[in-house]
Amino acid sequence: MYSSFFKQLELQGLSVNFTTDLDKIEGDILVVGIGGGGERVAAKAMLKFDGPIIFNIYNAYLWFNKSFLKRWQSKVLFAYNTDYAKLNYDKCATVNILFHDIAFASDENVFFPIDSRKIYDITFLGNANSGFGRDQYIEPLVNYAKENKLNIFLAGSGWEKYGFPYHIVKHGEETNLIYNASKICINIHNNRQFAGIDKEMDANNRLFDLAMAQTCQVSNGKAMILKYFDENEVVTADDPNEWLNKIDYYLNNREEREVVAIRARQRALKDHTWDKRANEFIKIINENYPKYYRIKANLFISILRYLDQYIIPMYDLRQIRIIKYLIKLKH
Repeated sequence: MYSSFFKQLELQGLSVNFTTDLDKIEGDILVVGIGGGGERVAAKAMLKFDGPIIFNIYNAYLWFNKSFLKRWQSKVLFAYNTDYAKLNYDKCATVNILFHDIAFASDENVFFPIDSRKIYDITFLGNANSGFGRDQYIEPLVNYAKENKLNIFLAGSGWEKYGFPYHIVKHGEETNLIYNASKICINIHNNRQFAGIDKEMDANNRLFDLAMAQTCQVSNGKAMILKYFDENEVVTADDPNEWLNKIDYYLNNREEREVVAIRARQRALKDHTWDKRANEFIKIINENYPKYYRIKANLFISILRYLDQYIIPMYDLRQIRIIKYLIKLKH
């Protein structure tokens, strides 16, 4: 899914190169993933790279290595991830790193409405083993489907206990086809993903893909969803019984679920395309790139002033002053 994001960056004139080869690290800005045990590899790349760095950082609720981040702070333009919880901003501020939340989005050329026969009543494409809390929704849903003789489709790992064999659906065209063949697509965030504004509020990519596919979506994580969609665009409830009641209602009200789906796609096209996210990313770079070099220049000038004052016998001051003058001209 991030390929769509980087494609949009390139369409907007930003050259993007992917490499894991330390000998091929080149360009104006280096983006590195930080957290989850990849710090050692990231550090090697950052040591080799002369320019500014952007951190794609883990959620602060899961990972925050203060000493590591402080070590590299002077080279960092900003850090970002998809979690808008206040904790990320507060933690990054303690190491003087600017943080931005940049949510997932969807590709309107991959996810779109298709005039398709509805094969499934209810669909969920997601793993049972991704965090905790999904069973409290799935178990009553499966029982409800059996009682009402509904065709429910669960794909991913861990649903075998409910009678659904292991099955992985490839993200993209195949996913869009299944979404469009479903009356209701459910979205279940694990408990951690909407733990609260002080901990974590990290909406999954499924939220945006379902909306872009113009599917009636019933999700949990209400407070989090409302940051991106109105209640008449994505149906939400946190209580499992209320959530199930909403699924039942929209299953039995075709016109209303179709209206909800249309509104969701309209909002996704307006606010949640990868093009929008690329614009946001580039705007943040443009705001911080000049500041980075002004800070570097001021730091270098401070060093030269120190040399002027304290180490006069060791240097040719004419040369130092020329360098200083050129820096002032350049910046």
